[in-house]
Amino acid sequence: MKYKIYTLSARAVLSYAKERNDGIYSISLNSTATEKCRVYSALHEQEDNALFFQTMCVLHGNDFQIPSEQNLITDLSDILFYMDFAEIFDRDPKQKRYADRQKKAESMFRPEGVTLDFGTSPHRYLAFERSGNMSRNARLSFIREDFYVPVRQRIMLNMKIGRCQLSKLYAYNGLMLSGGVRIDGVDIDRPHRVIVVANNEFQRTSNVITVEENGGTESMRKYKRVKKNETFTVMEFDGEGIIAKGYAKTIDKAYCGKHIHTSFQIRMPYVKGMLHEVDFKDFLHEYGTKEITDIWGVRHPVEDVDIILTKSMFKGYGWLTENQMTWEDYWEAFRRYRHALYITNVSKEKPQKFTELNYQFLNTVSMKAEEFRPPDLPDGWTESPESDSRNWLTKQTETEYYRLCADSEYRRQHFLSALSLRGIDKNSRPYLLGQILKKNPSFIGESVYADELDALAEKVCRNYSMGILRIAGDNRFLSGDLLRFLTLLIDPDIRKMNTAQRRHYAALSALTFKGNSFYAPKAAYERPETCTLLRSPHIARNEEILLRPYGKEEALRKYYLGHLSDVVMVDSEMYAAERLGGADYDGDMIKTIADPVLNACVQRNYDFESQLDNTSNMPFLKIPAAEPRICDADDWHARFETVKNTFSSRVGQISNAALDRGIIAYNENSDAAEQERCREETETLAILTGLEIDSAKSGVKPDLSEYLGQSDFKRNLFLKYKYLIEKNSGRSQWYEPTPREKLETFIQSTDWSKVDSNLERLPYLAYKLKACTPKIKAKPASDSELFSFAADPAWKDSLDPSLLSLTENIIREYHSCLNRIRISKAPVKNRQKKNDMERILFSRGQEESYTIDELYTAFSILEPEHISQLRNMLREQEWHMMDAGERECFLRDNLPEDIFDDYGRLLCDFRFGGYRILGDLICDIDDENKNQERRRLIRDGDSDLMSVMIESYQTKLPAESYREATAKGCRRYLEQYISPSLAVRYAVALGKREFIWDVLLDKAAENVRVPEVRRD
Repeated sequence: MKYKIYTLSARAVLSYAKERNDGIYSISLNSTATEKCRVYSALHEQEDNALFFQTMCVLHGNDFQIPSEQNLITDLSDILFYMDFAEIFDRDPKQKRYADRQKKAESMFRPEGVTLDFGTSPHRYLAFERSGNMSRNARLSFIREDFYVPVRQRIMLNMKIGRCQLSKLYAYNGLMLSGGVRIDGVDIDRPHRVIVVANNEFQRTSNVITVEENGGTESMRKYKRVKKNETFTVMEFDGEGIIAKGYAKTIDKAYCGKHIHTSFQIRMPYVKGMLHEVDFKDFLHEYGTKEITDIWGVRHPVEDVDIILTKSMFKGYGWLTENQMTWEDYWEAFRRYRHALYITNVSKEKPQKFTELNYQFLNTVSMKAEEFRPPDLPDGWTESPESDSRNWLTKQTETEYYRLCADSEYRRQHFLSALSLRGIDKNSRPYLLGQILKKNPSFIGESVYADELDALAEKVCRNYSMGILRIAGDNRFLSGDLLRFLTLLIDPDIRKMNTAQRRHYAALSALTFKGNSFYAPKAAYERPETCTLLRSPHIARNEEILLRPYGKEEALRKYYLGHLSDVVMVDSEMYAAERLGGADYDGDMIKTIADPVLNACVQRNYDFESQLDNTSNMPFLKIPAAEPRICDADDWHARFETVKNTFSSRVGQISNAALDRGIIAYNENSDAAEQERCREETETLAILTGLEIDSAKSGVKPDLSEYLGQSDFKRNLFLKYKYLIEKNSGRSQWYEPTPREKLETFIQSTDWSKVDSNLERLPYLAYKLKACTPKIKAKPASDSELFSFAADPAWKDSLDPSLLSLTENIIREYHSCLNRIRISKAPVKNRQKKNDMERILFSRGQEESYTIDELYTAFSILEPEHISQLRNMLREQEWHMMDAGERECFLRDNLPEDIFDDYGRLLCDFRFGGYRILGDLICDIDDENKNQERRRLIRDGDSDLMSVMIESYQTKLPAESYREATAKGCRRYLEQYISPSLAVRYAVALGKREFIWDVLLDKAAENVRVPEVRRD
């Protein structure tokens, strides 16, 4: 289920800001202006979440029930919206235009908010909350003024919060915006069912590389790199808890209808983290423990407990205490406001055999050329790379590409494998495609099969060029040793145990997690001697750890934990999580790399003989805890500063700066002194990345002026290529090379024989792999080879002309509808001539006197017909040839008086090509007006079929593509006039087989011609 929630561009909204006499900006938009500010590339649909439910309860009353038949709920479309602050706070305010933009944006956060009209009537909206994902994308929700207080009261459980770490309040209130599945009817609020226990902590001392404060301001701190021996606190099981076996089954059935998951990422008010299914009741019974004591000192009967949270999962503990509320008060408010458990992620059903390596890790690994890719290998493959007995890093990726392009049997098995999947829906598209191909192998030449294989091969090749390589391993949730978690729950008073229980307890106390190992139950990959564990972002070598797969697991461990097939457990004693870039256990995904070549390369960074020692080999990068900023939660300006600091995230810029240095630091061919300097800076930037990420909670950002914007580092080839690839989807100006031409120029203009960095060579290797690996050319078979009804040479003679015409019209309208939807979804290149106008103003020294945004705003008020008429008049009356007097007369005759008074002098100034300003403005606004009309889904004069298909698209399920939804509507209409099985014949007769694969796939399966088996 989704909600209709509009996303507006803050830049567009700010162009309508009006400065008051007191220097403050007011923002008030009518319905036309509001519509123009929508981000057209956004779907304006959001997944269900707790905040939307709470808002619906305020709108419809506390007894509101989620509609069972409605896939897209529009009730909140004029109550909540998202504001996209891209290119607002992440720009340098030293430039006046960016400073002005940020000053205007500040007005949005004032108590009076902004006034917008979403088509119902004007309303005032106030800045509200944002999820972690929204923070990373610089988006903030705004809520209608009359909903602000009641909704905030509900999500904050009626707690009063004064001075606090405001960034954390934003982060934890924002948990309500995490998309997930609401789990109702499971009595989660039953007394004793959910309890909170303390996290065990201990002190450790180790060699670390960290940073220390070295000046700066309250919100922007300077840091210096230090290497030292430091004592620090290790928190066990930070962000994870456990769920009883029986209750996990109940939760999973409510989530998906069956019990197939064993790990759940959850959200509740001020609660977040992971729950892993463990039969702790049986375990504690074995040791005579009948009660568990929570963080408030309350004892709970084990048999009544179903979920054990750790204190680190309960983010509201401090605020609950400040409000003199108990755990029972929490649940009373939980019930009163109809909160629920939300599941935001679950374990995979089957363990993976392969994972994907990213370019960041590839850059840090110590790898020789023959390990990466032997130089004597061919550029492309005419036979499988598996025919070469050697092993190298890119072999799996190149093998997969070859198979998808040139291995006939592998291409067939890609589709046939769906037939053997357990529990697959036999009406699903993958199953039907497999069934058709099994009946008649000649269908492999059809576009529906060839296009899918080509797309997969293209994806493999593109990923190859971007450093995403297929290797043995998997992705799992990071966890501490859950057997130790269980042990900490045991009542250690042996006087309460019988003789057998004491004996079991003594044996358990002697059982320890095997040193320098990891435990990954039911791993599907071949177990090498060692594996590398890492997480993203990965910048420096110090952020990876090399561990041995757990040896023969103890019977107790296997019995209680052996089913957790999507978890990788590590020992807290070796602070593995801290070494993984400050990871925790609340849902962080960890890559386990089982590729022997890669692990041998990582092993070179370790100094050991017989014992792998991860605690003393390579100093780990420790992210210090910044002293947080404490502010008043009701201070609008403090809330603005918090959002401003969060939305100015520079993680991407830091990563790029680190990569520039890392390529030098980890390249053995680099100058030794330069290599050492770059290594230290890379490690420092890895730590500063952690501080930048943590600033969303701490409110304190690191000063990066020393590293960003420096010109002494040449931008590496890989990042140049990555930039070209990311821009490849955009359209070029008529005078520019196409994106494809730019990529081709990049490849051809580089002397690749002089490039010795493995990472930088990737684009070239992928280019050659694609160019030099022959592909099977799909050749569609004839109708008579594929369809049973076409066996008779005269089959078309019996077709009804009226039904043929009907089918032709339906197919034409179907493709017209798809085209209309694609246009509505396509990103719009607004204001393409803006740069030209900015150049003219700058050349004339007028960039401080006028802003382009204010010019667009002023002229956007004109009616579309007026704008279109002006465009024609500029061309017909040759505006660019007019003298000064003619220009003034033209503007007075054709522009409103207020626009002429404000901008007439500017527009009449033809210096530095100034005649183009008026034309640029008019052309851009006219194009925008026309695009808005072209992007409308519902239009006057639409046929019944078009209306049915558009409605089907607008009410589609979240998992459906626009094409699937449109096909469903088309099929529903078609069935009223012609049998779908019969329609297959008419579509084939019209030569429109693509329509069959979209709309009539199940009926195509019924009409497949099964080739006769020749018996020699």
